[in-house]
Amino acid sequence: MPRLFTPRPSRLVIGLAVGSLVALLLAATVRMEPWGQTIPMPFHSPVSLSSLPLSPDDALAEDASSRSLRSLALHPARTLQPYFPPGTPTSGTASPSVLRSFHDLLDQFARRQGVDDNFTIRVIDRRSHETLEVHTLTDLRAQYRSAGTADWEEIDNRRRTVTDRLVDKYEARGIPLDDIIVRWGRADQVQRAHERGAPYADYEIQLARALDLSLLATEISTVETFNQDDLVSGAGARSRYQMMPWILQQKGVHQYRLYTKGGTPISVNEEQHPLLVLEPAFLLLRGYVNAVGHEIPGLSAYHTGPGNIFKLYRHYYTKSEHFSAASTVADAYIWAITDGFPTVREHSTFGPYSRGYVPSLHGALQAQSRGRPDPSETMRAARVQLRPGTSVTLDVLLTTLARASDSTGRALQWGPAAQEPTLYHRFRALNPHLDLPAEASPTGGVPADGNVRLVSSTEGKTVHVFLPLQAPDLLRAAGLDVIRPNATKRFDASTYRPPTEAQITRWDRQYAALVDDIGEFGFTPKNRERLLSLRDTFATLAEETPSAYRQRQLDIIQTHRRLWLSGPWEDLSDLTMRVSGRVPTQPPTDLPPLDLSPTQYPPVLPEVPE
Repeated sequence: MPRLFTPRPSRLVIGLAVGSLVALLLAATVRMEPWGQTIPMPFHSPVSLSSLPLSPDDALAEDASSRSLRSLALHPARTLQPYFPPGTPTSGTASPSVLRSFHDLLDQFARRQGVDDNFTIRVIDRRSHETLEVHTLTDLRAQYRSAGTADWEEIDNRRRTVTDRLVDKYEARGIPLDDIIVRWGRADQVQRAHERGAPYADYEIQLARALDLSLLATEISTVETFNQDDLVSGAGARSRYQMMPWILQQKGVHQYRLYTKGGTPISVNEEQHPLLVLEPAFLLLRGYVNAVGHEIPGLSAYHTGPGNIFKLYRHYYTKSEHFSAASTVADAYIWAITDGFPTVREHSTFGPYSRGYVPSLHGALQAQSRGRPDPSETMRAARVQLRPGTSVTLDVLLTTLARASDSTGRALQWGPAAQEPTLYHRFRALNPHLDLPAEASPTGGVPADGNVRLVSSTEGKTVHVFLPLQAPDLLRAAGLDVIRPNATKRFDASTYRPPTEAQITRWDRQYAALVDDIGEFGFTPKNRERLLSLRDTFATLAEETPSAYRQRQLDIIQTHRRLWLSGPWEDLSDLTMRVSGRVPTQPPTDLPPLDLSPTQYPPVLPEVPE
């Protein structure tokens, strides 16, 4: 069953300050922020015009002597300067003081998620940035190290109690309440999240490269849910990437039921399989990035909603002393989470959770000690569909595979699932979206209440099943020809390839140029006309050549179009035209309704004091 998490309110307010950051106070309650919040990153166009992507083989061969993620070309330290890494020179930038404050924020979250463990409470004086005290729950830490497991919610309850005492202690010593910062470490949970994510990390990197995103995108699932697939937010967001149900359905991720040979229902929740939600999540992110003009605010939009990003741009126009002809939307965003945060928070729902989201991504990436994915830990599999009108029970499927493997001498490669004790358990590990019983039969085979009958589709939805890469060939050779031809998707070292130069059309380059213009506050009616025309062209191209690349480009521009046909965009565009001295054109009168609510609100993770 999915687990529902809702944050708990706390009773005091502690101000968060970063560098020259102005502390925002909330009356009479300690301010709590989500443990994990992520680093902002600058935007990249869908196709980089400065250099085409490396081939998968060349890209993965970069600095092959090192397993460090930093050696990859898509690390933010390489692609997102001067915003990353912290310490990058700020002189000559549009707003050096704001950028320094942003770097300070990144450093603080790197320590929070990669250094301070879950038993640590750090108290800081905002005025001097001096650490006043590092309090540790030594008894609970010892229990965790001995047992290897912990009830993190109970630990947070203990930290909540201790936090109240620490705040009272330093307020009694004369430190103003709004200058007391309390941070809870999360390094243990981040480490566990990376362990859970290891089987799928290679695909996140592949897809980030194919979509021209930085490695920050690969930490979304860490920050959203610690890579737990069964969490559900208070608003109903699901999967480790926390997408709303209507988005999941729109992206082809469904819930339905199958039945065993004996008629027992088996629930299927596709959002609980990382390989079924990875591409929808990253394509949604890419669409947000393009719509808001830059990867840094695009990552934030994934959490807070694009409407809030459009609104903070408007505040930057009218309320920031840093706005100039040299400014970009990335500059606007880092102002909004540093010097401009009190203003932005007062006039939008962009609150502490949203403020820390991008720095948390950075902190999680900095804490990634596992380095580049180990091939032995990667889940290699074939996603298959059955031929229409056919069916097969799980016991027949697995028995046929085992016999075919033995007779041909071709051992089935189950990857990390090979550690499971039986063939049934390996299939179950490869298919976490199928709610199969945990126990095998007494003889180690398929239990009666888990002997699911697999079909091509049910309830109007295609049924997806994952098998070892060699399975489709072995089944055909054994005479069980139930796998639908040309519908198998292989998950291996080359699943998500960057587009080749031949695939990139002049319209793709025009779209990339449009997104670059958007990054310089190009929220104009003329640019929307360019977008709408390109969207129609992309639809035609995808129909004529339904390749994976063309389908992704259409998906991305569809999201972009939807956001630019919205009321919040109209408000931003109108102000953009006024600020730039141009007269706005008449907006269209047939705008479709648009839900710009955040993908995760309220957050599913426990609140943490800030």
